[in-house]
Amino acid sequence: MSHADLPGELTNQASALINVARNLGGSIGVSMAPTALAQRAQFHQERLTEHLMPSSPEYREVLQQVATHFASQGVSKVDAQHQAIGWLGQLVQNQSSLLSYIDVFWIFGTIAILLVPLAFLLGPVRQRGVASVSG
Repeated sequence: MSHADLPGELTNQASALINVARNLGGSIGVSMAPTALAQRAQFHQERLTEHLMPSSPEYREVLQQVATHFASQGVSKVDAQHQAIGWLGQLVQNQSSLLSYIDVFWIFGTIAILLVPLAFLLGPVRQRGVASVSG
């Protein structure tokens, strides 16, 4: 589409400009992904930790079960309790990271789907006369 209506002597310049636009778009996308991942991971971590209340019976039960597991591995009761809290923190970080990846895939997928109609807005391609080669 980009070279359809151009005279032959301008195709190299058009190709160079299209490559610049493609590289610029790729750079923007590559820089947006880690930024969006970090922001969404922080968002999900905040939401997940809102549900971790020490006064919650479920929270205390999970901590007790995990601490019991660590204690059964030969760790002292105090260290097992600390390890259980660390394990729960790591679990929240892993889940928030996974949720942020899902969000970024949704964001980029939505952008890609929204750009599909752009292809239909482009005009029809008129073919230039093709020189015949006779042998």
